[in-house]
Amino acid sequence: MRLIYAFKHLIKNYRFIMPTYILSVLSLLAVSHIAPVVGTILILPIGIGVARVMINAAEAQPNVLKIPILLGFKPTLYARNLIFLVLRQVLIYLPIALGTLLSGFVFGLFKEFTLDIGLIVLNLLVFVLPSAIISLMLSMVIYLIADERFDHRKHNPLKVSAQIMKGHYLRLIFVRLFFAPWLALQSSGLVFLLMTYYSKLFGGNPPQGILRPAFLITPLVLLFIMPWYQMIHAELYAKLRHKVKGYQS
Repeated sequence: MRLIYAFKHLIKNYRFIMPTYILSVLSLLAVSHIAPVVGTILILPIGIGVARVMINAAEAQPNVLKIPILLGFKPTLYARNLIFLVLRQVLIYLPIALGTLLSGFVFGLFKEFTLDIGLIVLNLLVFVLPSAIISLMLSMVIYLIADERFDHRKHNPLKVSAQIMKGHYLRLIFVRLFFAPWLALQSSGLVFLLMTYYSKLFGGNPPQGILRPAFLITPLVLLFIMPWYQMIHAELYAKLRHKVKGYQS
């Protein structure tokens, strides 16, 4: 049901949400191209404005911010916003990074060791699973920061997110499974593979070349699938935030 509610609210508020969302995406692309590491980190708070307009849409509140995209860059809050968002990313990817280093060390000790597909899958499960769990725990961080009624100067949004998500992991797991092919497409460039898969699944000839399916699907993902995915998180936050410590109604 959350998928349907998010879909309805996204469509109803599309013209209000998308300017902020598109500007955020374009800014991230531009900055990450100019300064791939430092620039991407410094511009992380740009997502706070997107989270705010989506929370407003989920609660049918008027959008009173003139330039929502600048919300995360307020001089008095920028450094704190950046610290929490960077910590969130570090905590999510830390198990994978440590697993990669550990695997490299172990495989380096055993030169004769053959890395077959089964062991690759096992390695991924061992180290990706903790990252996935941490991602679920911290999924509400940016929405907490974007919520003007939550004081993240006094309360740690990382801890609060983990607290309010207790007992609600299954909801997001189902959502992420539903969007998994599209998330994979966006994050790892599997446009051609997905098009081939769906062609075989529903009949017809597989696409020829990579550019054609990329041009067909990527706009759909960026302009509809990903906003819908984020809107679901905003809907869940709107439902759960009565549990938030430090939230002022």
